[in-house]
Amino acid sequence: MSRKIEEIFNMSDESNDSVPQVTPEETGLDLSKLQETLETADKIDQALPAVKDLELLDRDMDDYANQAMEAFKDLMDLGNNVEDRHAAGVFEVAKNMMSNAITAKQSKLDKKLKMIDMQMKKRKLDLEEKKVEMQIAKMQEKTDDFDGIEGEGAVFDRSDLINDIMNKMKENDK
Repeated sequence: MSRKIEEIFNMSDESNDSVPQVTPEETGLDLSKLQETLETADKIDQALPAVKDLELLDRDMDDYANQAMEAFKDLMDLGNNVEDRHAAGVFEVAKNMMSNAITAKQSKLDKKLKMIDMQMKKRKLDLEEKKVEMQIAKMQEKTDDFDGIEGEGAVFDRSDLINDIMNKMKENDK
């Protein structure tokens, strides 16, 4: 009978307590390595909520980039209005302000890409965890549905079984 019917009618057989152990060869998975991966994913889950003020950092980087761009524009105007011998230094500082603004925007973008990458890795680990749980549940379902075959206790392979049947048929024919 199926396990569901046994549960409904409360007909479970208590004598079948021995459940065969699932081996890595049967599942094709290294359970210890999988457990380590799941523990790592749990650590990442616990660490992510602890990271705070991410939007504050974004606003700070935007403010810094905007101030650097304003300083760049002011310095460019100043460089155009001073003598040529002093303009080179002003333009050099303006160039530094522009590179600072670009660096601020780039670091903000890099942070967002890293967050997306971490979210994708977390999602992948979650999916792998669900897949493994489904495989384990499927393996347990197979072992739970197997009630066993009662017999004399001898183990035969298919050819031995066919030979025994053929011998018994020959004896019955005589």
